[in-house]
Amino acid sequence: MRAEDSIQQGPVAEIIYVSCPLCGSDHAVTSYTPWNTGVDPRAVLSASGGVRGTQRIVKCSDCTLVYANPRPAPNVVEDGYASAIDEVYVGAAGGREHTFRRCVRFVETNSPKGKILDVGCAAGFFVKAASDAGWDATGVEPCRWLADYGTSRLGLKIVPSNLSDARFADASFDVVTMWDVLEHVSEPLAELREVFRILRPGGLFVVNYPDVGTWQAKLAGKHWWFFLSVHLTYFTKKTIKAMVRRAGFEGCVTRPHFQSLELGHLMKMMELYSKAISSFGLRFCKALRIDGWRIPYYASQTNLTCRKPAVSQSN
Repeated sequence: MRAEDSIQQGPVAEIIYVSCPLCGSDHAVTSYTPWNTGVDPRAVLSASGGVRGTQRIVKCSDCTLVYANPRPAPNVVEDGYASAIDEVYVGAAGGREHTFRRCVRFVETNSPKGKILDVGCAAGFFVKAASDAGWDATGVEPCRWLADYGTSRLGLKIVPSNLSDARFADASFDVVTMWDVLEHVSEPLAELREVFRILRPGGLFVVNYPDVGTWQAKLAGKHWWFFLSVHLTYFTKKTIKAMVRRAGFEGCVTRPHFQSLELGHLMKMMELYSKAISSFGLRFCKALRIDGWRIPYYASQTNLTCRKPAVSQSN
């Protein structure tokens, strides 16, 4: 990266310009410009947080990948997640565990039980669901607070680290999962290649992501709910398949992803978009005692499954 491609945003965080994370092109068109400036990126990096309107969103002219450019430097992202405290995320434990039990059943339709790794596992609710179902489950999570929550309160195997620094051995796992993680990563292709390395030949990879190609995203435009400061890359079915294939995977299949969360938590999350609606919704739900209702919903998220070739190939 050239020196002139980096700028400083005050004394708190470095912001850099990047080439396309998929094809390396420097040719891109601007889709949306920021309207919320002066936000410290370190203050908005968490599993359930984010600020709207802080990013310039561009689309690669060569491969069509959508991504934030400029963006916080990788060290800012890593430090921000490592030091975050995310009580909002663990506040929705019931709904997340319900969703992840369904996710485990889906994984089991594609793979026999064995060793499974959840990358970016947060507090470990998927790890818990997998362990309860009889898997040898491990998580890796850069946020020290969330990792400690999972190990100390839930008794789970969670490595407090990013994936590359965890240094898992080659072909360590039968299955690797990423639930709403890849869009947060500074270098997603490198992350996928690391997953490829630690997955056994023939092993299953499951990745879930917010899909910017859905009709909801197109209808919402710049107000799409997943255009958040915590997200760096925005995939479509075409670009996610292109990236995992470039990492060496094959047999890509996508499907819509549904999850369930308590109505009260959904109203709290609405604060990211409208504090007034969030406040009214919380009061309304609590008054009627329906804040604990578990609501299934689809919000543009897509699930992709693929495999490492049974006969390993060079990247």
